[in-house]
Amino acid sequence: MAETLLKAENINRYYSVRTGFFGKKATVRALSSTSFKLQAGKTLAVVGESGCGKSTLARVISMIEPPGQGSFTLDGTTIKADEPASQLIRSSVQLVFQDPYGSLNPRQKISQILCEPLVINKPELNAAQREEQARQMLQLVGLRAEHYDRYPHMFSGGQRQRIAIARALMLKPKLLVLDEPVSALDLSIQSQILNLLVELQEKLNLTYLFISHDLSVVKHMADDILVMYLGRVVESGGVAEIFNDAQHPYTQALLSATPIADPLLEKNRIQLQGELPSPLSPPSGCAFNPRCPVVQEKCKVESPELRLSGTHSVSCHFPQGD
Repeated sequence: MAETLLKAENINRYYSVRTGFFGKKATVRALSSTSFKLQAGKTLAVVGESGCGKSTLARVISMIEPPGQGSFTLDGTTIKADEPASQLIRSSVQLVFQDPYGSLNPRQKISQILCEPLVINKPELNAAQREEQARQMLQLVGLRAEHYDRYPHMFSGGQRQRIAIARALMLKPKLLVLDEPVSALDLSIQSQILNLLVELQEKLNLTYLFISHDLSVVKHMADDILVMYLGRVVESGGVAEIFNDAQHPYTQALLSATPIADPLLEKNRIQLQGELPSPLSPPSGCAFNPRCPVVQEKCKVESPELRLSGTHSVSCHFPQGD
């Protein structure tokens, strides 16, 4: 069995905001009681609608923000609420952003972008050693030697994302947090970047936390899936288990919206009613109850715990298994 690289336990992340210029302060519950495990060398996909807490989870795990409550353990080191992580553990996690156009400094050459992490984190290396490692990394992500001294505006979106991936790998991290890494790219370029990520994972034994709203991409990339709704995990399990036997009504609705390239296959789309509730005032009981097609009275007053149901875990009083 693969070693557990990342283990999160009851992570909460709340934000205090004002509801208006003279309004009172309110609390945004971006993450609530989030727990999961990620095996070394595997890919865990985090899926859900906009506002479900995916990007907040990415910021917490990449240590841009500390967890408000709870803790997570990365490669044997525990990061607790409001405790700063060491520089060594920070370098073990790197983040690849969604927008390849906004994530690179337009005033820096690619050589500066790639060498900067080494200048900050590995001062023992001289300029020649940094350049050698940067050029090797460019080659590893499929770019040529002449790209080394160019500026970001001289590259396409797919090439920029390759550069962003190269920058993230410069410190040889154990975990890459991929926040919608292909959603801003053309469809043909998406497949190239996804195949590159698969190749790099095999070569370097990387572990991915892969955030996406595209379930067809998730099916291709992931080993396990975490389905989130309004800051909470509602279902988790292996990719085959989730796609073949989704038990939470929300997961079933997400899967029903995934395009299928077969005109002869009958498709039953589940239409959810209403809008995603505000995290400022989440519904009582199960957060999904105002939109759930199988809601019952118990759902409106009692919040379900994430528990094993069949082959995977689901947070639902009345799981809808096959």
